[in-house]
Amino acid sequence: MVIGVLSEIFATLCISGCGGEGGTSLPAPGLSVVRTADLGTVPTNPRILGRDGGYSALFQGKSVWLYGDTFLSPPNATNFTLISDSWSYTSNLNGQSGLTGFSEPLDAAGDPAMILPESTTEAAYNQAHNSNDCKEKPCGDRWALWPSSIVVDPVQNRALIFYMVVSAAPGDFNFHGIGNSVATWSGLSAQPVRPVVSPPVVTGHPDLMFGLSEPNFGSAAFVSGGLLYVYGCGTPSSGTDKGCRLARVDPALAQNRNAWTYYAGDGRWSSKVSDAASVFKGNSILSVSWNNYLQQYVAVYSGFFSQAVLMRTSPTPQGPWSAEVKAFDAKAPASGNVYDAHQHVEFDSNGGQTIYVSYSRSLAAPFTSEVRWVAVTVSKRS
Repeated sequence: MVIGVLSEIFATLCISGCGGEGGTSLPAPGLSVVRTADLGTVPTNPRILGRDGGYSALFQGKSVWLYGDTFLSPPNATNFTLISDSWSYTSNLNGQSGLTGFSEPLDAAGDPAMILPESTTEAAYNQAHNSNDCKEKPCGDRWALWPSSIVVDPVQNRALIFYMVVSAAPGDFNFHGIGNSVATWSGLSAQPVRPVVSPPVVTGHPDLMFGLSEPNFGSAAFVSGGLLYVYGCGTPSSGTDKGCRLARVDPALAQNRNAWTYYAGDGRWSSKVSDAASVFKGNSILSVSWNNYLQQYVAVYSGFFSQAVLMRTSPTPQGPWSAEVKAFDAKAPASGNVYDAHQHVEFDSNGGQTIYVSYSRSLAAPFTSEVRWVAVTVSKRS
């Protein structure tokens, strides 16, 4: 899957057990893994061959899941067999025996609908280059909207959906991110609204708030103490950049870049994105959330070219973040590596002593994959 390739490009170079980064000794993790249990796959529409991603949040009483590239069979109502995102939701928040009760908005053909609206320009370009009815070469060329984290603004009673705009073409590794932004979403029956930035940060893409060489903001996000904290792990223009930078902003002003500040290290926050310092090395897809049982923040993400799912802990969003600890080894994929590992905090049980993690892996048939569901029980480590 394409977004899985992206995950591996931006993944951490430091495998479980690493004691430091850049020559710095890191604190020991604030947890030990007691046991794990594979609880099966995340349910999906039978017309979906495969999809990845799977960020989620509790929004208006439902766990809402956002996915990246979604392969379909047969073609959907507009004759596409690949759409750049899809979504589903469930009101069953008990994940201890697996996940159930998912529903998906559908198009006229019964295929899953996209969550992020394409612009008129993007939709026209994708239709003209659609491989199933190509009218303009290069066939299969497309603009993709890849969702990342979703977080709820409790004051505004809306969700914020972070996303990346990607220029993609057929072939392995034949894509690149243009930049990142955040859409507002008033409710499940509405369509998210992409911002309009003036003057544009990225020429020809007036919705983007951050450009090609800036942090990939939206890798993880949460609201704490009335502020929205957003991690940007890596940059679209550099596959060797593994650092996770941290920003914060009033959730009501999330689409106003001028209101954002960035953690610059040593307890300092700056209004300049260029001052943003890496607080830990992670992955472009990950989760960061407060754990009530541990009384620590926990980061969960996939390892680099391995089957390991890794964790770190910290007393504050900016750190100091601990060394990595391996949560578990994921089931081997048919090809490539597992990716997209992250936590779904709305399903926490036993006060957060058991957390639930999803990850993506490829299957044997072309364009097929699955998202798996794993329970991880931890203990406090003094």
